[in-house]
Amino acid sequence: MLKTLMAMVLLIMGIAVIAGYYLEKNSVISNVRFEGNQFTGSDQLKNAFDSPIGIHTDSVDYAGLISSVNTLPYVKNSSVSKGASGNLTVTVTERKPFARLIDNDQQSYVDQDGIKLPLIPEKSADVPLLYGFPVSPMSDTLSGAAFENVRDFLTEASKSDLSWVTISEVAWNKREGVVALSYENGVKLLFGKENFTSKIKHWEEFYVNVIKQKGIGAFESVDLRFRNQIVTHEKPNEI
Repeated sequence: MLKTLMAMVLLIMGIAVIAGYYLEKNSVISNVRFEGNQFTGSDQLKNAFDSPIGIHTDSVDYAGLISSVNTLPYVKNSSVSKGASGNLTVTVTERKPFARLIDNDQQSYVDQDGIKLPLIPEKSADVPLLYGFPVSPMSDTLSGAAFENVRDFLTEASKSDLSWVTISEVAWNKREGVVALSYENGVKLLFGKENFTSKIKHWEEFYVNVIKQKGIGAFESVDLRFRNQIVTHEKPNEI
């Protein structure tokens, strides 16, 4: 009896495998949908590759499809999965804008890897403005010590709610390093180079203990480049 039962189970499993193989060989792609895309439009994704709709699932060039999708500006990587009834899902992981580059009359976003990303009029990212780096050519990746300093500064600033909301613009120059403007009154904030964790902390303490008392309008600049002191330039008292 047990042998008969086992034989029946094996038979059913064999039939299921054969049926699954048959369905796979004879099923066609009936629909393509996308997941994970925010800055990359669905139409842009569709136009990146030849439509596989109507093609047998085992005849689709999935590697070529992924390769084509990965050439789009905002796409960092992608993957493809097949579902029931011929549904094909393309899952996209996008690059995230980290700052908005301003270079005279040219603008673009840039991500943490230094990849420049085109602006999309109908979509925007709430990120700081960044000066001191070229927008053109778009194909060039930002790299080197200058960008690494700015990236490290913005990374640390983004960890602090207070710092993130009090800083609106960031620039780089060889002499002063990272220079920012306060969101209120455009006060010049000098952060210099490296050691941004402690400098961000000093800015927070100064903001809470001094600026909240005197007001941001009392200062023209705040220099946080030095290890054990904060140098300020206050506005002259109006008579």
